[in-house]
Amino acid sequence: MHVKFISAEDTFCLRQRVLKPGVAINSCYFPKDNEPETFHLAVVENDEIISIGSFNRSNLPYFGSTAQYHLKGMATSLEHRGKNAGSVLVRFAIDYLKQKDIHLLWCNARVSAVGFYQKLGFTSIGDAFEVEGIGMHQTMYINFN
Repeated sequence: MHVKFISAEDTFCLRQRVLKPGVAINSCYFPKDNEPETFHLAVVENDEIISIGSFNRSNLPYFGSTAQYHLKGMATSLEHRGKNAGSVLVRFAIDYLKQKDIHLLWCNARVSAVGFYQKLGFTSIGDAFEVEGIGMHQTMYINFN
């Protein structure tokens, strides 16, 4: 199992299967997918992408001008859950962001994934909220200043 940088398009299949089942593959594009500072990571096992995450430069106003990135589209294939692939991916991203002098990573986690992020050191902020057609989410962050 190893982490590698991938294109936005390489995330679409897993995004569709895990995050947006039943929708067209072209609806798996995120508006900031191709911005210059955006990057996408995959955990690969036996030449198969088993976990993905996309990271874009985006600030939560709550933290002011702190250098921040937004984790979006985090997904691990159902068949590979419990292998720590998601944790490996997030830790790799944090190390990479530290090298870029970024101080904070945040996400809007599905409520069912809050425990996963807490184990990685993320803290909840604000109230849970509904994402139409997807479900309840919680904004979470980790400051690695």
